[in-house]
Amino acid sequence: MPHLVETRWTRYGHDRVYLKTADGNQIGHVDLKSGSVTVEIEEFAGALDECRDRWVKRATLPPPTGSAVDPPASAPLVAPAIIDSPPPRDLATNAAGSAARAQRDEVNAEAPVLNFVARVLGVKTNERNWRVGAKGEEKVAKELQKLGPHWRVLHAVEVGDRGSDIDHIVIGPAGIFTLNTKRHPGAKAWVADRAVRVNNQRTYYLRNSRHEGARASRSLSAAHGSPIDVRPVIVFVDLSEFDVKQQPADVHVTTRKRLVDWLEALPIVWDSATIEAVFNTARLSTTWTS
Repeated sequence: MPHLVETRWTRYGHDRVYLKTADGNQIGHVDLKSGSVTVEIEEFAGALDECRDRWVKRATLPPPTGSAVDPPASAPLVAPAIIDSPPPRDLATNAAGSAARAQRDEVNAEAPVLNFVARVLGVKTNERNWRVGAKGEEKVAKELQKLGPHWRVLHAVEVGDRGSDIDHIVIGPAGIFTLNTKRHPGAKAWVADRAVRVNNQRTYYLRNSRHEGARASRSLSAAHGSPIDVRPVIVFVDLSEFDVKQQPADVHVTTRKRLVDWLEALPIVWDSATIEAVFNTARLSTTWTS
């Protein structure tokens, strides 16, 4: 039996033991709450069963908070656990607008009464901005449900360690896209090759979306091991008018109701195997932490 490494991980309500080979290949994990075993490499199914038996029967100490601990002392096949980074989270479980909602809750907790009064009076505040933004992301997510079966979607993808996130990542036959949702109820948006204006006010939406797409491309390419081009998209929600004089060359600007038709009309560049491979990379939280 090859040398294996056990790492216990407790976070987000889970309590699991992950097994890896000495060179870092993940072979599966044991859920200590349910006793279930997830096998990723079939030849190690027996080792995972033995791991489950040891931990479920003998691990009596309370789990730590978000850290790894040593396996039971009697573990015959597995080396002592290495204090390691937590396993990646599956971002496919993220709800649309969850990052914006979290920011809204944090801002609201600082001054709940003042924010309540501001809402009643219709005053624009940071709390309102996050709340309106989250609603826009939820509306776009609902629209994306209309995509065909070959498309994959991620929401509220946290990037780096400074609280940034990508509203939506869409992966399908036409490639991969980062969606930057902008909700401006009743506003007028104007789009040209080098500018996007809302109610005739200059915005930095093009610059920010270019940066978001470029960063996503770097992160995905590094994690996937091959170049991945990402196309940034700005999606307006709840406008009263949308006037496109000329589409920017490197960022597509559209509205929520036009989005799905545009995506599905694009040329096919990826087959189903490529779509799944890129999606499996994009859905891992560790892809976006660097």
